[in-house]
Amino acid sequence: TSHWSTNTHLHKVQSLQNNFKDKWKTGSLVRNNPREIVEKVATDIERLLAKKRKALEVRKHKITQDHRWQDGIKDGEDIDSQMTLKLEFVFDPNFKNHVNYSYTAVQIPTDIYKGAPVILNELNWTQTLERVFIENSRDDTSLLWQAFGSATGVTRYYPAAPWRAPDKIDLYDVQRRPWYIQGASSPKDMVILVDVSCSVSGLTLKLIKASVTEMLDTLSDDDYISVARFNEKAEAVVPCFKHLVQANVCNKKYFKDSVQQMQAKGTTDYKSGFHFAFNQLLNVSLNSPAKVKANLLTISIFVFHFILGMQYYPDIPHRFCVIHHTHDCLFVPVLF
Repeated sequence: TSHWSTNTHLHKVQSLQNNFKDKWKTGSLVRNNPREIVEKVATDIERLLAKKRKALEVRKHKITQDHRWQDGIKDGEDIDSQMTLKLEFVFDPNFKNHVNYSYTAVQIPTDIYKGAPVILNELNWTQTLERVFIENSRDDTSLLWQAFGSATGVTRYYPAAPWRAPDKIDLYDVQRRPWYIQGASSPKDMVILVDVSCSVSGLTLKLIKASVTEMLDTLSDDDYISVARFNEKAEAVVPCFKHLVQANVCNKKYFKDSVQQMQAKGTTDYKSGFHFAFNQLLNVSLNSPAKVKANLLTISIFVFHFILGMQYYPDIPHRFCVIHHTHDCLFVPVLF
C-alpha cells in the first residue's frame, strides 16, 4: 500500500511539472501595479456595500405616516388577512429552506401577548415592508434573507418560510440578536457593580444574578464590560479580567458563570464599589486614542442605579451624571 501511495504521489508531482512547463512556453510575465489592484478592489467593495445599503434603506417615515394608529384595535379586527393565510412553499437551495417569494412572515416572542394593541398596530404598518422586500430582491438577486425587527419584539422576514424554533420552547427574541443590538445601540463601556453584602442574601441575590445575566445578553462585540462585586471592598468577579474586556460570547460566559458563584457576606461600602468603577472607566477614557487625539479633559460617565422595589422610593434619583475634570469628579443627579 505504501509503495502504491508513493508512486501516486510522484505521478502527481510529475504531472504538475509537465503542466507548468507547457504553460511557461505559452505564457508571459506581466508587471502589476499594487496600488491599482488595491484601488480596484476597494472600488468593487464600495459598490457592493452601496448596493446592500440601498436595499436596507426602508422609507420608514413615509410608511409609518401612512399608518393610522388604532387604540381600539382588537385581535381579529383590522388585521391583514394574509397574516392567517396557509401558504405553499417551494424548496430553494440558496436559502436551504422551503420559502414563499410572494409574502413575508412574522415571528413574535412567546412571552409577548399577540393581541396587545401595540403588537396589532405593529403588524399592520410593517405589512407595507413586504413590497419593499420584494423590490429589493428583484433589484439585487444576491440578497438572501431580509428582516425587520421592532422595539416591541416583532420580526418580519422575507421570503416567508415556516418558522422553526431551535429548541422545543421557542425563546427567540429579535431584541437579543447581535445584529439588532448593534443596530439599535452605540458602542459603550460598561461596569456592572453588584452589592453582595448580607443585606442581599436569599431571593434578592438570586434576582440580582438573573438581572446581571439578562443585562449581559444585551451587549454585543462592540461593547466593553467589567463586572465587579463589592461589600467592604470591591473586586472583579473574574480575577483575570483586570480591565474592561470585549463583550463577546466567550467573555460573557465567564462573567455569567462567575456571577452565579457570588455569595452574600459582609457589610456594604458603596464608596469602594464606585471607586472601582470610576477607575475602570476613567482609565479606558483617558487612554483612548480618540480622547488623546482630541486632547479632551472632560469625561462624562452615566451611573444607573437599580434598586429592587425602586417604585416605593420615588425620591431616589435613578441616574447620575459624573463629570470628570482632570482629577475632580462632580456628581450631578438626573431623574429619568
